Amino acid sequence: MMLSRIAPLTVGLALLLLAACGGSPAAAATCSDYPNQTAAQRAANTHDGDGDGVYCESLPCPCSKDAAGTSPTGPTAPTKPQILGLGKTIRLAPWRRRYNCRVRGPLPDGDCTPGTRFDGATKRRICTSGYARQVRNVPAAVKRRVYAMYGMSTGFDGTNGQLDHLVSLELGGTNSMANLWPQAASRYFGAKQKDRLENRLHDEVCAGRLTLRQAQLKEARDWVSAYRRRFL
Repeated sequence: MMLSRIAPLTVGLALLLLAACGGSPAAAATCSDYPNQTAAQRAANTHDGDGDGVYCESLPCPCSKDAAGTSPTGPTAPTKPQILGLGKTIRLAPWRRRYNCRVRGPLPDGDCTPGTRFDGATKRRICTSGYARQVRNVPAAVKRRVYAMYGMSTGFDGTNGQLDHLVSLELGGTNSMANLWPQAASRYFGAKQKDRLENRLHDEVCAGRLTLRQAQLKEARDWVSAYRRRFL
């Protein structure tokens, strides 16, 4: 008898406490709730579909620059021009592993860094001046995770290497972990040579001598061979 009286009282108290705390818990947001990627990254309460630490990649910039979703130059810095959503991330090969990764000379581990592209990146878009600057968005948390994948506790500082995009942004590559790897500085096949190849492939695509998909695959499969054929 006593238990039958206590149970309703307990439920009633729980409901009163819930109301006092602001009602039922808020549901997870969706990307459509945010005006741009920075806002979604700052909230970090949507579904990260590809597990790369970057939320709502299809939303337009301005884009976040670190895990807190703020720009290095501060909140008062002017925002970059917005571009239309670029769609989902497409992997150019299976993403088989996210740990114990090993570089293969100047090339990344293909199982860990297969390369990715934006579904909505077209020749017209990537050949528009300033495109790559508008889509660059690798939060600090993602950088740390990529370095950790490759067994590095400390990242490169720019003089001894850098975290690079396998499929370059100017050729429609994404900021996904599956498209990033720590590239050590090298006299022969390092960041400078990769940048030079990116510029050449971009010129070839925009001039109609190479399709965008062909250029992306050349970078993803063996950028060193593509460099040799063009410059050596």
